[in-house]
Amino acid sequence: MSRPGSYARTTAPARYRRHRAPPSIQTAALFQYLGALLTLAAAATVETIARGRPHYAALDRVPDSLRRNLDMGGPVIAVALAVLGLCWLLVARKLQRGRQWARHTVMVLSLVAIATAVYFAGLRHDPRVLAGLALPALWAMLLSTDAARAWCRDDGR
Repeated sequence: MSRPGSYARTTAPARYRRHRAPPSIQTAALFQYLGALLTLAAAATVETIARGRPHYAALDRVPDSLRRNLDMGGPVIAVALAVLGLCWLLVARKLQRGRQWARHTVMVLSLVAIATAVYFAGLRHDPRVLAGLALPALWAMLLSTDAARAWCRDDGR
C-alpha cells in the first residue's frame, strides 16, 4: 500500500546558515585583528622614524643609532610590516567568516610559536621566556573547540 501524498517525505531543508561566529572564534579573531593593527602601527612608526619628520616631538627620544640604522632599511622594513599586517587582517577576517584554511593557518602558527618558546626556554634556562606561550596557547585552545571546528567546516562558503 502506498502512502498518501501528505505523508510523503519532503526534500531536505535548505542549509541553515549561522550569522554570527561562536564566541571562541570571535575571541580569536579579535586578538588577530589587534595584532594586525599593532603591526600596521609599527609599520607607520618605522616609516616615520626612517623619514625623520622634524615636526614630531617623539622623534627627539629616538636614539641616534636606531635612526641611522633605519635610514637605509627603514622603508623596506615598513613595507614588510605593512604587508604582514594586511595578511594578518585577511586571516582574521577569513577566520571570522569560517574559512577552514584560516583556522589551520592560525593553529599551525600557534604551534610553531609554542615550540619556539619552549625551545628558547630550554636553551636559555630562563622560565620567563615561557610567558610567550600565553597567546598562542589561548588561540590553539579557542580554535580547538567543537564550536570552532563546526564553524570552520569546509563547505565552500
